[in-house]
Amino acid sequence: MLADRLPDLLHLEPRAGADAKLLGELLELAFLGSDPGARIDEVLSASSLSASPFHPQLFAADLFLRDLVSGCLRVRLDEEEFPLHLPFLERVLSRPPADLETVRFRQAILRELEKDDELRARCEELYRRLFRMLSLFKAPRSGARLNTVGFRLEILTHARQIIDAMAKGFASASSGLARLSEAGRAIQRTDDYRLLSDLLDFEGDLSELTLKIRLGADGRIRHFEVASMGERRDNPFYRSPWRRWRDELRLLWRRYDVGQRDVVSRTILDVYLRLAPSLRSLLQVLGHLEVYLASRGFAELARARGLEVSLAELGSAPGYRLEGLFNPLLMIGGETWPVPCSLASERAAPISLVTGPNSGGKTRLLQAIGLAQLLGQSGLYVPAATARLPLATGLFASIIEREAVDQAEGRLGSELMRIRALFESVGPGALVLLDELCSGTNPSEAVEIVSMVLDLLAELRPTAFITTHFLDFAQRLAEESPGRLEFLQVEIDEHQRSTYQFVPGIASTSLAAGLAHRLGVTFEELSALVERHRSGE
Repeated sequence: MLADRLPDLLHLEPRAGADAKLLGELLELAFLGSDPGARIDEVLSASSLSASPFHPQLFAADLFLRDLVSGCLRVRLDEEEFPLHLPFLERVLSRPPADLETVRFRQAILRELEKDDELRARCEELYRRLFRMLSLFKAPRSGARLNTVGFRLEILTHARQIIDAMAKGFASASSGLARLSEAGRAIQRTDDYRLLSDLLDFEGDLSELTLKIRLGADGRIRHFEVASMGERRDNPFYRSPWRRWRDELRLLWRRYDVGQRDVVSRTILDVYLRLAPSLRSLLQVLGHLEVYLASRGFAELARARGLEVSLAELGSAPGYRLEGLFNPLLMIGGETWPVPCSLASERAAPISLVTGPNSGGKTRLLQAIGLAQLLGQSGLYVPAATARLPLATGLFASIIEREAVDQAEGRLGSELMRIRALFESVGPGALVLLDELCSGTNPSEAVEIVSMVLDLLAELRPTAFITTHFLDFAQRLAEESPGRLEFLQVEIDEHQRSTYQFVPGIASTSLAAGLAHRLGVTFEELSALVERHRSGE
């Protein structure tokens, strides 16, 4: 039945979404007065996503994806900030769809929200209504038990408002948002929706009173009279006073203790159960809208800092082009300020060796490239003014050092295991990010391993970025095999400091002495500290 289907805003070909049976049971328990709030969130966060060639265990920790989601994505509407469903957002970002048309489907929704202020306002209002209805289902039931009829009627009232807002507010949409209107109108055509409307209209407009009041000069009521009273007889829930009296008398004669409140409560429950499949689908729209509104929140956060974002052009030409690329992780906390840079290559599956001093921005560059690929291939805003990216078949990142108490191998052994995992896990067309490859052993052995990795990557043909401090080795590669690799170096200004820009070439020095001097690690300063300890100061 069309009215029961999820109006999927994340996939070109609609998917089933969350576990329908389990979600329906949890919502019914909540409607009846139970408190399964956390479990409702768990089921919604586990909603089905399309197939993806990306495997989060190969890159999520190295790219600090959880920090990106919690620190850079937000939904703030009229100064009200809404708590996000972080697990669902993280799943969406870590599993970009394999289907390019689905990526373009998502981009079209963001473009329409960008250019149409009225549609965006209706989208935000629908998100508010869905959020409030879900909050009612998840709310502690201590207060609800005091007025169960009022609580249940409030949920049904929100449901009708959401259905009407969807049907009317998105009819003009040209993107996938039009699915909201289609779903809303499909529900409105059902007998279940008409029953809901009749119930709410009857509850809110049972009868009409006309009063006559006469006031004295002191403002006190001198006369109060009910001039007329009429009940809405056209509503299917209407029963005449004679029928209400007869039904109550019949119940008393049969010794049933059933009051008017019990009848109303049972009627409300019956209406809810009829409409429950549709409500189960509508609540899942909240997570889908949150993906787009959170991406817009990321764009607003970046633009407030003078940084520009864009929607990526994917798979249109060999190589890549990133202008104004920045690392969004540097926006978290506000203590650092991202410095945009630009990168480009016209080659298919380029392998780039990146050199330069410590604290020059190499590691941050790898993270920025990886996050740009994830966000771009997810159909969301990329941290770059313009972005042309390959359609990657996967992502592998080895950027941070991992050590554990029970770690069987040393640093080099662990890194070699990561190299093996690389070749076990990714194929041609993947994006590979390797930071300071084999820095945990002596240079001669490390160079041999790095050379082997580069040879195999050339056969595998991913797009790869590899940072290294082996400057002589990089220079030899450039001389012996010109054109085989691309080389990027950190740009250094006249004061021998990094500009956080990357230009073609190979660094001539790691500037270790300059870094040591800036951090106060010189022979003179350390000697002074030693002398202080010896003198007892």
